[in-house]
Amino acid sequence: MLSRVMQAAHDKRLDSRVDKMLEEGLIQELLDFHERHNKQRIQDGRPADYTKGIFQTLGFKEFHEYLMLTQEQRESENGKALLNNSIDNMKLGTRRYARRQNKMVKGRFLQHPTREVPLIYELDTTDISKWDENVKTKAIHIIESFLNDIPCNYEPLKPDIDEEKINKDGNSRNFCSVCERLILGDEAYQIHLRSFRHSKVLNMKKKKESKKTCEKK
Repeated sequence: MLSRVMQAAHDKRLDSRVDKMLEEGLIQELLDFHERHNKQRIQDGRPADYTKGIFQTLGFKEFHEYLMLTQEQRESENGKALLNNSIDNMKLGTRRYARRQNKMVKGRFLQHPTREVPLIYELDTTDISKWDENVKTKAIHIIESFLNDIPCNYEPLKPDIDEEKINKDGNSRNFCSVCERLILGDEAYQIHLRSFRHSKVLNMKKKKESKKTCEKK
């Protein structure tokens, strides 16, 4: 969805955002939160939990090893290196998360074969110095043209729908005789056939049939 130039500018801006968070005290905030929650869990014999609520956010997993160090260890060369590595991992995770968001928008609004969606317009935020020209003015015009039902001077993004997806029935009923399960939708059924669970049941049934054949002989 984003060109290479736009993606590079986006990545740079995301890295700067992380740097800004660090400047505003992110590390101390993580240390304080860790002190109040996960450290107590570990002292009680329970592992650090990053699977629920706020602990799923970027920052906790990436800094876990650093947070587990003592104050003396954090001030050592190894501790500083671990901190820098954690920061790099957070920046990488932030960029990946942003890419997933873009992919989700594209999948939901430009690649869905049956869903009714509004027109989607692309705004170029690459050059902040041209914000009013490339973003603000353009966005206002798009909104006003929609509200007043008048022609828009800008072309919306064109749908990018795979022909194969159009022909798939999302409401079809497919019975898997191997797993003895009813799967709704052609795509869901194809995913099921490629799944580990289906392969496991299939292999188990093949072994049973093979065993029966050997016993008869």
